[in-house]
Amino acid sequence: MKSKVIICILMSMALLNTASAAGEGGVNIEPVVEETIFSEITHTETSTDLEDWEITMTLNSDAASNNTTFELVTQICNNEGVCFAPTTAELSTDDNLTFSSAVTTIEDHSYVNWRVKATYADDNDSTEMFPSSGFYKTWSDCWFNDGEWGGDNCPKESSGDGDDDSFLPAIGVVVTAGVVMLAAATRFE
Repeated sequence: MKSKVIICILMSMALLNTASAAGEGGVNIEPVVEETIFSEITHTETSTDLEDWEITMTLNSDAASNNTTFELVTQICNNEGVCFAPTTAELSTDDNLTFSSAVTTIEDHSYVNWRVKATYADDNDSTEMFPSSGFYKTWSDCWFNDGEWGGDNCPKESSGDGDDDSFLPAIGVVVTAGVVMLAAATRFE
């Protein structure tokens, strides 16, 4: 029985760490371009509800000359703390060197996550992720993170000090996750 409790506690801690992985609210997480397959990356600096988040990426000379291909993966998360499934974005190019994409955000979104999966054709189709784990992040102009609202486009009632009922759904998620983990631990023994 003790091992079940320990497993549940460890899994709950991992779940809580994942929930807080949004980073510092309003501070974009950007790539170090020199550590990627690109020579230049530009994108929308602050996303807005129901508008396009746009990105343009130019392959560096090494990647362009060795048949490197890539996919852009995006994920949109809302102010309720729900992140939708990552999707592969459509890319367009005129010269197979500079690629562009646009992803339309959802209403009440908090940020746009994005990452790149590179495939090296000249290296037996090996792959590499940028970043190596997680996502780069572009925050919206109205976001909710760690109990605080931020951004220049939040309605007055969202950014005020009103009642903070936002922790109630989180309690339900943690309790549900704990019950599922306990059931899983019981099932394995």
